[in-house]
Amino acid sequence: MQILDPLDAEAIARHTRAFELEIHEQLDSTQDRARERLMQGHAGPAAVIADAQRAGRGQHGRRWLSPPGAAIYLTAVWPTARTPAQLAGLSLAVGLAIRRTLACWQIDARLKWPNDVWLDQRKLAGVLIDVMTQPTGAQLLIGIGLNLQLPESATQDLDQPWTELSHWLSPLPSRNLLIGRLLQQLQGVLCSFEAAGFAAFSEEWQAADGLCGQQIWWRGSAGVERGHALGVDELGRLRVDINGQLRLLSAGEVSVRPY
Repeated sequence: MQILDPLDAEAIARHTRAFELEIHEQLDSTQDRARERLMQGHAGPAAVIADAQRAGRGQHGRRWLSPPGAAIYLTAVWPTARTPAQLAGLSLAVGLAIRRTLACWQIDARLKWPNDVWLDQRKLAGVLIDVMTQPTGAQLLIGIGLNLQLPESATQDLDQPWTELSHWLSPLPSRNLLIGRLLQQLQGVLCSFEAAGFAAFSEEWQAADGLCGQQIWWRGSAGVERGHALGVDELGRLRVDINGQLRLLSAGEVSVRPY
């Protein structure tokens, strides 16, 4: 495994000064620490970054494996004037920020609705979004995990196909450079989303959609169902053909996999 450069706030900040940076060797989770900061009165924009997490988590409370020096683990905190309903499609837009970052190294990632970034239909990165209401307004907590080089011991319990950036890019670039570029792209995406919502990203997202045209299955409140993915609508909902009937799936409702 490649020895990664130590996390360095100044090296990261060369690419964007929009975020107050907080770096840790190890945390329970960056998402929990970001929430704690808000409760202590430290509003965003900010980014909590860790070399390792003891209790990282992903979508639907799933465990996110977080060994030291193996991935990017961060949570960005960003103020928003949007209501929860107006935040529809945000996780998709954040996926585009990750995709744009990877494109700096000629990596053409695909996006799996609603929270994942794929390479060769294998999960490279994931997004977790929480919203916390404060007296001064709502704050977004945007968790991002991106696999760089996972040790074999950390991959044995994974429940879906996965990949790591080192498989596609060797040697790996500076971790601080990757994080700096990612935060730079994230800043631009969040500013555009605040102004125009998912409509600002719909065309770009459709072009990167890794599920469109595929048979998929999902487990929702009605159990396991199957259909044909048709892309997303203007609110970022997944359009699915089920035996000739169009159905719209919202991001918080289901977990989708190719069939």
